[in-house]
Amino acid sequence: MKNLKKTGILLIVSLFLMTFNLFSQNGSAVVVYAEGDGFTLVREGENDFFEIDYDDVLGMFLYEGDTILTEENTFIEIQVTSNASLIKIAENTTFEFESIGMHGGGTLKVVYGRIRAKVNKLTNDDEFQVLGTDTVAGVRGTDFGFDLTFGDDFSDSESNEAITSVYCFEGSVQVEQENSETKEIKEVIIGVDQMVVTSSEKQEAPLTVYDIDVEIDRFWEENRFVYEMAEEPVIVTLDDYNADDYLTDYSDKIFGQKRRLENTGGSLAVAGIIIGAGGGVAYGLMDDKGLGVGLITIGTASFIAGTIFLLQSTTLPDPPEGWVATPVESEIPAHEE
Repeated sequence: MKNLKKTGILLIVSLFLMTFNLFSQNGSAVVVYAEGDGFTLVREGENDFFEIDYDDVLGMFLYEGDTILTEENTFIEIQVTSNASLIKIAENTTFEFESIGMHGGGTLKVVYGRIRAKVNKLTNDDEFQVLGTDTVAGVRGTDFGFDLTFGDDFSDSESNEAITSVYCFEGSVQVEQENSETKEIKEVIIGVDQMVVTSSEKQEAPLTVYDIDVEIDRFWEENRFVYEMAEEPVIVTLDDYNADDYLTDYSDKIFGQKRRLENTGGSLAVAGIIIGAGGGVAYGLMDDKGLGVGLITIGTASFIAGTIFLLQSTTLPDPPEGWVATPVESEIPAHEE
């Protein structure tokens, strides 16, 4: 019986470590649309290049610490799984996920390039922030953009001057700039159709609010979001794109994973309760304390594992009512001749 108890303890520790690692690596965001040549994903020091026409990037999960580098003419749309906010990464952009909160907040870093974010209303005290070199844009629910270049306006200049432009299409954005020498922080709030431009070499200058630049308006008018998420997925299609295939592919990956996590978590939790109850009977009524403790320990491990799987499933978007997974080829019954 001592061996059973030791086995149970080892099992609970291993299950906890396994599920904690899985939960901590939860898919913070997912690629929902991509077009162009390709992009590089940097994860834990490893670089992988993905060709959009050949690699299966739709439904790819992205985690805290991941960095994306887009090629020329490449655009990627990413959805934050916890609250369905959308981020569009433009061509020639280097972008990093620093952190993603459980309620939709988080911190994103633009190293170079241009992004646009549609942030759904956040809960609790979460805030969605985008960082540059010395400028921070913070929102709680809005549609805004963030550009970071070195030199003049996406030119080939090799100037070390970091120029940051933050602009707002809907809601409001709080913009802060920190003086690298005095650590003084200036801030301003911009509203719809407004922008502010900061320079790393002119940190003493006041933050001035302007109307959105015509070039910025034209750029995002030509490169609108393709994917939209409301109460259920709604695809805004390109002329030559098959929306049914797109929605089916994305749905099977994201909603299918949610269902698998729910089913696995529920089964483990129920099994844990049953095993634990059996251990209680063995411990109390059968007066077999060794067997009882062992079963209770194993049941507890199973219940904890199931709970973590269920918690992880809550971070993925809910499928629309009536959704069913598309059967794989091997599941489709053959027609008899």
